[in-house]
Amino acid sequence: MTMDAWIKKYEKRTNEKFEPHPGFKLFYLPDRGFCEYKIDADKGLVMIYQLSGDGKFWRDYGLLLAQLTGCHHLGTICVRDNIKAYIRFWGYTVDREEHLPDGVIRYHCKQKDTGKPALCSPSWMDSATGKVSYYITWAI
Repeated sequence: MTMDAWIKKYEKRTNEKFEPHPGFKLFYLPDRGFCEYKIDADKGLVMIYQLSGDGKFWRDYGLLLAQLTGCHHLGTICVRDNIKAYIRFWGYTVDREEHLPDGVIRYHCKQKDTGKPALCSPSWMDSATGKVSYYITWAI
């Protein structure tokens, strides 16, 4: 697919216009899609931001970048409808639910095979639908 086709797919899925974020690099592969990423060596974090395409591939790409740069965390955003299904998809279990004052839940998770933690923190809520999007932080 062309970059334009991947962007159209992204915009249809997210209902928002794709705009590159300052400070992030854009990486595109015709067969895999695209992602924006940022390496924050001071925080030890690789952040995968906007992406379209093969999510498993882009997560592996982020893990590789983290390992190459000495980062110990990988971050992304989940805009899927079902956060618990997203947690299970990546091989994690919910260790603890933290009920926050505004009525949303932060999920403290653990990877089934390695025991490494992940945190799924509410980031924003769509006022029209009530759908919550999450910041995801994985320890690697």
